[in-house]
Amino acid sequence: MKPAIRILDQHSANQIAAGEVVERPVSVVKELIENALDAKAKKIDISIEQNGLPLIRVSDDGSGIEAADLPLAVLRHATSKISGIRDLEQLQTLGFRGEALPSIASVSRLEISSRPPESLTGARLTLEGGHQPDIQEIGCPAGTSVVVRDLFFNAPARKKFLKSLNTEFGLISDIVSRLALARPDVAFSLAHPRQVILQTFGKGSWLNTIGEILGNDIARRLIPVTATSGNWVLEGFISPPDLVRSSKQGETFIINGRYIRSAFLSRALLAGYHTLIPAKLYPIAILHLRLPPSDYDVNVHPTKMDIRFREEKNLAAFLEEEIRKTLLQSRSLPGLGKAGISAARPIILKLPRNLFPSAEPAPALNIRENTVFSGAEADAAAGSSPGQPAEPAQILPESLDQEQASLFAGASPRPGPLEEFRPLAQLFQTYVLASDGKVLMIIDQHAAHERINYEHLLKKAKQNPAASQQLLTPVSVELTLQEEQALLEHLESLSDLGFILEHFGPKTYLLRGIPTYLGPFSAEELLRKFIEEVLQQNKIPVMEQLLEEWIYLLACHESIKAQDTLSLAEMEELLVQLGQTENPFTCPHGRPTMIQMTAAELAKRFYRG
Repeated sequence: MKPAIRILDQHSANQIAAGEVVERPVSVVKELIENALDAKAKKIDISIEQNGLPLIRVSDDGSGIEAADLPLAVLRHATSKISGIRDLEQLQTLGFRGEALPSIASVSRLEISSRPPESLTGARLTLEGGHQPDIQEIGCPAGTSVVVRDLFFNAPARKKFLKSLNTEFGLISDIVSRLALARPDVAFSLAHPRQVILQTFGKGSWLNTIGEILGNDIARRLIPVTATSGNWVLEGFISPPDLVRSSKQGETFIINGRYIRSAFLSRALLAGYHTLIPAKLYPIAILHLRLPPSDYDVNVHPTKMDIRFREEKNLAAFLEEEIRKTLLQSRSLPGLGKAGISAARPIILKLPRNLFPSAEPAPALNIRENTVFSGAEADAAAGSSPGQPAEPAQILPESLDQEQASLFAGASPRPGPLEEFRPLAQLFQTYVLASDGKVLMIIDQHAAHERINYEHLLKKAKQNPAASQQLLTPVSVELTLQEEQALLEHLESLSDLGFILEHFGPKTYLLRGIPTYLGPFSAEELLRKFIEEVLQQNKIPVMEQLLEEWIYLLACHESIKAQDTLSLAEMEELLVQLGQTENPFTCPHGRPTMIQMTAAELAKRFYRG
């Protein structure tokens, strides 16, 4: 009887390992560049033919490999990066497994030429399909050049899973770009086949490198981020909320000089933009996080692209807070400056839609005279006979009654970035026109009021998150077995939200108390929403996020709408309250509350410039 279990030969084992490390040509490029960076290279040149299958060449000016070490470099688990498993806790290099070169060699025709700077001569190793290497003494520049020819020549099945030539080269150019962003002190060039497609100069300026890769227009608009928390240091650049993409392709995350993919970091980044950009849009970000090697584990995947962090919750909170703080501090409209929002004047918020004290018709804008009329004055002006001028309109503050005028001429100016703006008129019963004499601002009245209501309700809810109100008649809620298990597991979270539940029978519970801030939604609806989130995500939903979802809807429901007529006093009060919000520039869904037009832009439209 033949044994059922057998030990694979070394060549088969190498090819199986190659399947983990060398998925496609871009995998080879990444591993070779990381080896060059570990060798302290300051200049790395990459040449690609077609999609990388015919030829990949990566040359560097690094420390090189001694001739005696070349045969060891293509053996599995032979590495100069670590000497034992404990070294992983203090790892400072990109590579450490000792699998890259042997994996590449097993599925290609490999050639390595190398010379340490202190040696007079170098050596060349050639290896085909992972078999016995051949080594020759040669003359060559200091550093290392690795040539990979006929990739997957002995594994044709792998080629069937590759995409088009353009797609495969696109993946290569993308990884080279991201590795260059991670190391602005290193000069990179990518040629295909002889034309230089990408080049950075390694001057050490991160912003210059971003400009060389993403373009100077984008680089000029990015916002710098710098923050520290204990041993954690965050630095990099993020885009303003009006510079977004429809995918996460603009995100680059770097950990201690290592480019990685991280859904966790991507979520933390997006959380920092919460309510500042619309849903399904993503920022541009190049973020470098420096932290002790013991705080993360890079040894979770053969390609070392994924990382597991030890303190994910705290790290996510740090990133989200610093990104949001940076955005809010830098968030300003051109010409408005970066004035902070003070609390010099209290917010007077009345809900639901009786925010404003009166319902006078909005003023009409007399385009010819550049003056503002009240509704009655506009009718009179419109009805005047031809050739007979209307009664001259008074200047805006003088045309108001005493209550309205007090809003404009109060003892304290309106604080915040809108303090110099005064309402002029309502346009299409949807937009408020305001100006500071230099800029014309067009404000979406619904989006603006939605932002005011949202921040007010959210602040109130966070001050007393467990606030409950007793139901006159308890609601009986019947659950499935799976729903009941989710409920029992997260009773504490439900209590924190404000639910009061009592077990009533098999899979049945009495809902006796509900959160104070439910708006027009039923308690049972929110309870089932919670349970649905738990079952779908297989984790506890963040209560703040769950609460915010409902406050979004409540804020929208309670806000003034398009086609609602506003008086000047109401428009002024809207500007007052909007100027005192944390973020007056977008509604809770990330849509802009206002757009502006400068005098220069108007002049350009009329060809006066």
